[in-house]
Amino acid sequence: MTQDKQVIIIGAGIAGLKAASQLYANGIKNCLVVEARDRLGGRLQTVSGYNCSKYDLGAAWHHDILMNGLFTEELELNKKCKDSESKRFVFDDNQPIFVDEERGRLDHDPEMILEFIDKEIDKYTELEFYQSLDVKDCSFHDIILKYLFERRDTLTDDQIRYSAQICRYLELWHGIGWKDMSAKGTYFDHQGRNALVTNFDSIIERISSSFPKEWIVLNTEVKTIERKGKIVVVKLNNGEEYTCEYTVVTVPQSVLELSTKDPNDITNTKGRIEFIPPLNARIQEAFRKMHFGGLGKVIFEFDACCWTKKGSRIFTLAHSKETFVNNVREAGSWDELIKKSESVNSTDKPKDLTCWDYPLLFVDLAKSTDVPTLVMLMQRPLSNYIESIGDDKQRIFEFFQPVLDKIMSTLDTESVINEMFGATTASNKIGPKLKNIMTTNWSIDPYSRGSYSTCFPEDDALEMIIAMSSGQDSRIRFAGEHTIMDGAGAVHGSWESGKREAAYISKNLYNK
Repeated sequence: MTQDKQVIIIGAGIAGLKAASQLYANGIKNCLVVEARDRLGGRLQTVSGYNCSKYDLGAAWHHDILMNGLFTEELELNKKCKDSESKRFVFDDNQPIFVDEERGRLDHDPEMILEFIDKEIDKYTELEFYQSLDVKDCSFHDIILKYLFERRDTLTDDQIRYSAQICRYLELWHGIGWKDMSAKGTYFDHQGRNALVTNFDSIIERISSSFPKEWIVLNTEVKTIERKGKIVVVKLNNGEEYTCEYTVVTVPQSVLELSTKDPNDITNTKGRIEFIPPLNARIQEAFRKMHFGGLGKVIFEFDACCWTKKGSRIFTLAHSKETFVNNVREAGSWDELIKKSESVNSTDKPKDLTCWDYPLLFVDLAKSTDVPTLVMLMQRPLSNYIESIGDDKQRIFEFFQPVLDKIMSTLDTESVINEMFGATTASNKIGPKLKNIMTTNWSIDPYSRGSYSTCFPEDDALEMIIAMSSGQDSRIRFAGEHTIMDGAGAVHGSWESGKREAAYISKNLYNK
């Protein structure tokens, strides 16, 4: 039996929830929100760990607070909080501590001034690509080598060696390695500070409680979306069939991409939606020029903070070699330097490498929220590997132990003592006692297949945004972080896209 709805929203992440909330506020009372997972939030997921501390496995910050409508809402709610424990966010922006395995701390070094070199590389990249539209894109790795090659006479050996690695903090923004990153799309302006959310479950609860709970159906996949005249037919995997006037598809870009492929060519079709007729040519073309990142996290929980709270962000550099400097000094051309580069290739298998082969970002929650925990951000391909062994906490600890011990030394304490499985003979020693490890699984989860949209060389995010915001047609619409320019890849962008589609549908429903 076919059931009728005004609007069906596919996906209960923040884009879908905001669309539902706005539609209800606009007087549209007959909607359905279909979610494949057994929970709300999508790529926003808050979990509890050791001693009931809460962590966000997905997004964790309000970015660009000068242009962030969701933050503005939360700011008003924050004003009503009477004590610090109920605050909805904290500001944790900090100058990062740079740590190299051999040299230790490299930040604020008066001889190397790496922070200034990083800013110069940013400006160099901007000038390279935005003075002329004819300049061909390349990888971020290659543009760094071009800068070093052209400016080597203005740089010391240490600046050449370490500035290349300092720049790689951007891998932890885009969720991919520097050889996969678009140089043209790597640097971007920030519209204000960042605020660490405490936590996103409160935002999900607030938005989802603003419309009827009976609208939401969990543990249910959408199998087909078919346009028939002025209606849209939506079929679910439980056999139910609905008709509606509008549908808003908010599944991640990585999942929507499955709809552009023959199901026989896909190993795991879970989450794939069949569109009838197929996704239009503009959308199909956009998927050829856009990719998806793989940002992941490992959460290291300790029983107490016994380290100095020098900063909220510790960035550990990937290995660098003196031979790299020689290659830069002796190269006859940029192309020759690229070929000589001994940097770790983005296709190398993480299981054959070490924790020092990748740049990593550690967020010290003890500094910002007094929780004795380090949250580590990692990029693809490392995240894919670590998430694949996520249940083996001992193995993960052993992989990251060298970098953890170096961080603890930098923060004036002893090496990490592993107490995840109970007290040991080392427990009598003084030092940070590790109680638990938690790992994300975004690359494994068939309903996310990674983290968020990102650009490879010669990709064009604008084409994807235009194609998505224009919709499949006037009735089948899209929302999510990959469908909007301001806030692309971020929570507030996804939230705004839900508002956008709700406004579009409300206007058309009331004007028909």
